[in-house]
Amino acid sequence: MVWLTSFGLLFMAGTILLYWSVAAAWRPAVLSAAGAALVAHDGWSSLLAWSALVAWLAVLCGPRWQRAALVKNIGLAGLLLGFGLYQYAKAWHGMAAYLGFAFVSLKAWHMLAEHGEGASSQGRMPSSLAYLLFPATIAVGPVQRFDAFRLELMRARWASQDASRALERMLYGYCKVVLLANYLLARNLNALQGFTGDPWCETYLGLVAYGLDLYWQFSGYCDIAIGFAALLGIRVPENFRFPFAARSLPDFWRRWHITVSEWCRDFVFRPVLARSHQYLLASLCGMMVLGLWHELSPRYLLWGAFHGLGLGIAHLWSKHAPFAAKLRDYKAWRITCWWLTLQFVIVSFAFTSTDSLADAVGQIRILAGF
Repeated sequence: MVWLTSFGLLFMAGTILLYWSVAAAWRPAVLSAAGAALVAHDGWSSLLAWSALVAWLAVLCGPRWQRAALVKNIGLAGLLLGFGLYQYAKAWHGMAAYLGFAFVSLKAWHMLAEHGEGASSQGRMPSSLAYLLFPATIAVGPVQRFDAFRLELMRARWASQDASRALERMLYGYCKVVLLANYLLARNLNALQGFTGDPWCETYLGLVAYGLDLYWQFSGYCDIAIGFAALLGIRVPENFRFPFAARSLPDFWRRWHITVSEWCRDFVFRPVLARSHQYLLASLCGMMVLGLWHELSPRYLLWGAFHGLGLGIAHLWSKHAPFAAKLRDYKAWRITCWWLTLQFVIVSFAFTSTDSLADAVGQIRILAGF
């Protein structure tokens, strides 16, 4: 990750200094240039892919079109096709992932679906480009809505107290990544692998370690991104809120990877639910799309189906079980719900922690006692 390198640290410091040294009217250009520099640093192929995406959005969202709905549908279809080809090449042909391309695709969908055409006449082009290339969140999110970003950009002000809190937040992020994930877990706890000698314990503890590493790495980088954005005077939404403390699977997805979960809720789950009136179908569609967004592979598709089925069952239980509401009054039941939710999430890591579907099935068989 670029934020752990000398280049990344110097880049953040230089961007912050340049951003606050220019007039407010030039700040979107500074953010766009900084984001473009990060993409170029990632490689020329990454820069070409980003340039093609930005050009596609400029053609569709810049001018006013007489048939705006048709243009929007063409834009969304093209975006979906392009992202599908990118995921296919990454999964089946070993192509390296482009810096932040999965996240900018979600932003691009926001732009097309919610704002459409007319960006030039409305004066939205500079802020739109800064939104897509915002350097603080370009790598791992969080994914912010355009309206919220534009409002933050317009009212950005330097405040020493906010800067102090931002630096503190970045320190938390670096501690999670460097100390907890890269040192404590990777160098110390993983050295105990094979200590028990029991296949079930080894498999279970391996999934726990994988989940902790994923959470510490991802939430740590998000902390750095949130702090970096705050140093630019821009607040971005939280992406994690103690997900392993969730007492139900819906509660877990309100705490884990929040901004991408909300994207799937708004653009997949709710439209499917409105058309079908089937909560289980909508949950399956939303989570399977989320799985394929991560990786175009059978194991991520099954991971999404696993969580979608779990969300559907949790909904049926909370809505139709006659004693479900009464049980929530008991502390023992709330602890039980937390434990069951945690075990469900840990088991689901079997799909994403392995290199193939066969390995994932093998881990689940071991956990099931076969």
